[in-house]
Amino acid sequence: MSITDELDRLQRLRDQGSLTEAEFDEAKRRVLGGAPNHSYDSFGEGNAQYSAPYSAPHSNQNQYHFADDGQVLGMDEKTFCTLMHLSQLLVMSMLGVFVPVGMWLIGKEQSDLVRRHGNRMMNWLISELIYGMLIAVLCFFFVGFLFIPVLALLGIMFPIIAAIKTNRNILWSYPLAIRFFEED
Repeated sequence: MSITDELDRLQRLRDQGSLTEAEFDEAKRRVLGGAPNHSYDSFGEGNAQYSAPYSAPHSNQNQYHFADDGQVLGMDEKTFCTLMHLSQLLVMSMLGVFVPVGMWLIGKEQSDLVRRHGNRMMNWLISELIYGMLIAVLCFFFVGFLFIPVLALLGIMFPIIAAIKTNRNILWSYPLAIRFFEED
């Protein structure tokens, strides 16, 4: 894509309201300044077309800052966040807690995107632990056994949904998660 084509695309995104003036200026600076071009795909959610790293979904709540070079530990931010969510599935080897927490602790200082996804993921992990303890107590009354498969299913489904949403540039909050960390 030529510089002219890229500037035209940015102008269209700004005219559609997908880019703020500040985002447009930053993206234009990157294009004209010869900043590395990140190989992001364009995604659309309903009528809102956007292309990272130049814009995010229309809602201000879901806008996020990309790392200066778009890399966290040598990989694309979006890929890093997707893997961070999916790493929760390593729960059978007990790595499902340590790996995502470690990824979040390392990546949150390098990228606002990782911090925001990680905060949501940590809210779910802590909530899931609390729900598990409540279910363990309920097992003494023979009621908790009914909730074990439900929590296990949610523990599989939610990280997969979060990874899919992340791959589509959507910042997704885990349902049923208690807010321990700020989800800005």
